[in-house]
Amino acid sequence: MGSYRIYTIFISHLKTWWRSRTTIFWTLAFPILLMVLFGGIFSLQENKLDLYVQNQDVDSSGTPSPLSLTFVKALESTNAFNLRIVDPDEDIAKEIDERRIPRILIIPLGFEEEVSTGDGTLLFKLDRSQASALTVLGIVDAVVAEVNSKVSNAPKLISLTQENIVSSELRFIDFFMPGVVALSIMSTGMFGAIGTNTKYRQNKVLRKLATTPLSKLEWILGMILFQMIIALISAGLIVAIGITIFNIQVRPDFFALAIIISGALVFPGIGMVVARFVKDEEAADAAGNAITFPMMFLSGTFFPLEIMPDILQNIARVLPLTYMNEGLRDAMIFGRPEGALLNMTVILVLGAAFIILGSLVTSWRED
Repeated sequence: MGSYRIYTIFISHLKTWWRSRTTIFWTLAFPILLMVLFGGIFSLQENKLDLYVQNQDVDSSGTPSPLSLTFVKALESTNAFNLRIVDPDEDIAKEIDERRIPRILIIPLGFEEEVSTGDGTLLFKLDRSQASALTVLGIVDAVVAEVNSKVSNAPKLISLTQENIVSSELRFIDFFMPGVVALSIMSTGMFGAIGTNTKYRQNKVLRKLATTPLSKLEWILGMILFQMIIALISAGLIVAIGITIFNIQVRPDFFALAIIISGALVFPGIGMVVARFVKDEEAADAAGNAITFPMMFLSGTFFPLEIMPDILQNIARVLPLTYMNEGLRDAMIFGRPEGALLNMTVILVLGAAFIILGSLVTSWRED
C-alpha cells in the first residue's frame, strides 16, 4: 500500500505540472536558453587559442635573456594566441596534467648561447589530435623563421623540435554544460518542493492529508519521484543540445546518471525543510531565491572554484551544488570515476539527511 500511495502522489504532481504550460516552458526552457545563450556568447569569444610558454632561459635573478624575450614578443605580435606564461621552475609534466595544457612551447636554459653557436633548439609539446594542431604549428614555425631572419638571415639557426602529448583541454562550454544540468536540477527541485508545499498549506490540503493513511515520508518520496523524472528529462535535453550544437564530447557514464538522481533527492529535501517555515507563495519565491541564487554563483557553476578567494572556496565546500557540479564534470567530461564516486557519495548522504529531516519537520496538523 505504501508504494501505491507514493505512486499516487507522483501522478498527482505530474498531472499538475502537465496542466501548467507556463511551468513546463520554464522548467525546460530556462536551462536550455541559459545553455544556448552563454554557450554562444563564450564560443564567439574563443577567437584566439591558448599557447603556454615556459621560458627557462633566465639568469640567476630570474631575468629572461634578450633573445628569448624577442621570441616571446614575436609570438605576441601574431595576435593569434592568448599567451599563458608558465614559471620556469614549474614541472612541465605536472602542469600539463593539472592545467590540461594542449600546447606548450619551451625555451630551454642556455637558448641564447646555443643560438650564438648556430644550434638553438625550441621544444614544442602539443596534442596533435586536436583540429587546431596544424594551424598552431604553422604559426609557430612562421615565428621561428621570422626570428631566424632577424638574428642572422640564417634559416636554420633556430630549430623547432616537436613532442606529442595527450591533453584534455577544457573549453568554457565543456565546463559550463554540467553546471547547467546541476543548476536545472537544483532550481526545479527546490522551487518545486517549496512552491507545492506552500500552495497546499494555503489551500488546507496538507491538513486534510493528516486524516489519510499517507505518511509524511511517503508524501516526500512521491514528490521526489516526480522531481527525479523532471530532472532526467531536463538533463537529457541540455546534454543533447551540448552535443548537437556545441560538439561537447560527453562520456556516457553510470556515475553521471547516479549523480543526477542523487541531486533529485537532495534539493527537494532541502525545499521540504525550507517550506516548513514559509507561510505564503510570495515568501516561497523569496526563500527559494535566497537559497538558490547565492549557491548558483558560489558553487562553481559558471567559473572554476580555483579562481575564487579562499574564504569563498571554503563556503562552496559546504554547498551541495558544488558536489553536483564537480561530480558531473568528473563523470561526463573528465572521465574520473573516483572523483565522481566521491561527489556522488556526498550528495547521497546529504539527500538522505534532508529527506529524513524534511519528514521530521513537516507537521500537517499544525499547518
